[in-house]
Amino acid sequence: MDDEYLMLDCPEPWDWDDSALLEATPLPAGEKSWRLGRRFAAPVAEPIAIAIDPTHSDALLELYTIDALVMTRRLLTALGEAGVDNLDAYAAVIRNPKSGFATDDYVAVNLIGLVRAADLDRSNVVGGSSDGLIDVDFDGVAIDPTRALGLAMFRLAENTSAVVVHRRVARHLLDAGFDMLSFRPPGRWKG
Repeated sequence: MDDEYLMLDCPEPWDWDDSALLEATPLPAGEKSWRLGRRFAAPVAEPIAIAIDPTHSDALLELYTIDALVMTRRLLTALGEAGVDNLDAYAAVIRNPKSGFATDDYVAVNLIGLVRAADLDRSNVVGGSSDGLIDVDFDGVAIDPTRALGLAMFRLAENTSAVVVHRRVARHLLDAGFDMLSFRPPGRWKG
């Protein structure tokens, strides 16, 4: 059933003028990416320092999904309550070097689980890698729930920028008041 899984995102609210833009989350020593879906080999130095692009405001979103998942501590707690158990979280400090703003209410999260769950025959593939992994470009993706292995949350192996959650996780987060988050049907996801 295609509607078991949804694509998680956190777009800027329509009534905001300018949200904070985070610069890349520093990688732990010896690691190549936050988006490989595997645990880091060595301990991570905390807190992880993340900078806000100084040309943007200090208005932070609930979640950023560019490299590490950078999220509020309350979202991390709610995900655990929803049954998500594959998140390695690290204390983070977010600072704007221009304004002096700083907060430690966020964590940098390594999402464990890179799952080859896209049904490429039923997806609208518009470009990307020829082997069908890491950076396939979609204008609508079909998720095969049998390949998702029952996981509550994972990165899509075919396009690692895609964060996929089970419908029960989305329902829990919406019921808990996380109205800044977006849960898009896979067939309407572009990435």
